[in-house]
Amino acid sequence: MGAGVHGGFGSTKGFNGAGSKDVGRVDKIKTTHDLHSVPMKGDPNSVSKNYKNGKLDSERYYDKNGNPYLDIDYSNHGNPKMHPDVPHQHKYKNGKRIKKGEKINK
Repeated sequence: MGAGVHGGFGSTKGFNGAGSKDVGRVDKIKTTHDLHSVPMKGDPNSVSKNYKNGKLDSERYYDKNGNPYLDIDYSNHGNPKMHPDVPHQHKYKNGKRIKKGEKINK
């Protein structure tokens, strides 16, 4: 399916429905549909929102250099033992996603 891009958002309007305090500045929103995973590189200070079967599945947040720093997932990936909280977030350390999800920092 297609992708859409929206810009000019200084607040959390249109993203971060989970209410994470770890979300930083967002200047652009990119929307994708039915991707297995959103891109590892994005526009600086942006978010990629991926929808599966018409429902929000994940959001990936990118820093000022376009590198991911936070994912918010709206499912348990079929693994409730590793991801008991839905939604949950994954942070990045040294450019790698931390596998174990954590509760949303509200």
